[in-house]
Amino acid sequence: MSLRSLLPGSAMLVALLLAGACAPDPATHEYMLALRGEETGMSREEQIAHLDTALTLSPRRAEIYETRAVYLIDLKRYDRALEDVDRDIALVDRPYARFLRGLVLCESGRFGESLASFDTAIARQPSNAQFYRGRALARSLCGQLDGALADASHLVAAAQQQAESYYARGVALAGLGRDREAVADFERAERMRPELVYVREAGARAWARLGDAGRAAAERAAADSVRGEGGRYAVCQDPFRY
Repeated sequence: MSLRSLLPGSAMLVALLLAGACAPDPATHEYMLALRGEETGMSREEQIAHLDTALTLSPRRAEIYETRAVYLIDLKRYDRALEDVDRDIALVDRPYARFLRGLVLCESGRFGESLASFDTAIARQPSNAQFYRGRALARSLCGQLDGALADASHLVAAAQQQAESYYARGVALAGLGRDREAVADFERAERMRPELVYVREAGARAWARLGDAGRAAAERAAADSVRGEGGRYAVCQDPFRY
């Protein structure tokens, strides 16, 4: 999961950076070192070490817990990531933090538990399209397919420029047995973002259910090819990595 994709909309983070530029303190200094690690080649473990120090110095900084949670997700340390998200929420209960909690639970395979977090995020900020994407996928995996399709249809209307919107709708349609419609959405998503391995894999499964072994094999081969190129990144292989 990329911090850049998760946090740029956070007004809190922007405020922190501006405050740090004017009057840096030791905790902010450590936090900034961790963030700069994206460009300086730090490992995730090194970045987390800086965040650990920052939180030792200033243990009530919600945005630092959130950032550390993102890094822990990258390392698949989901239990620790959930602990940090819960600390984040306890300090500053924002819709985005609730959404992130839903993602962590999904990464842990706890799809049913994730729904309450997505529900809260959407109730508090219904204009944020990405929240519907998370809930649509979770609902599909929980068998709540009508709700999943409603969320995904809303998402397509709100964010039609994003391949992930069509993927979410395709997953819901496939769950409802509407594979012909699903493959149309998967193919559109592929054209928009050909590096998304999980889209091609979903397309392969849908073609197999339709009885077209040739198309299914072609999609699987394409997924393998893409995985060795730009699709090797986790965000291209996991639909819950935002």
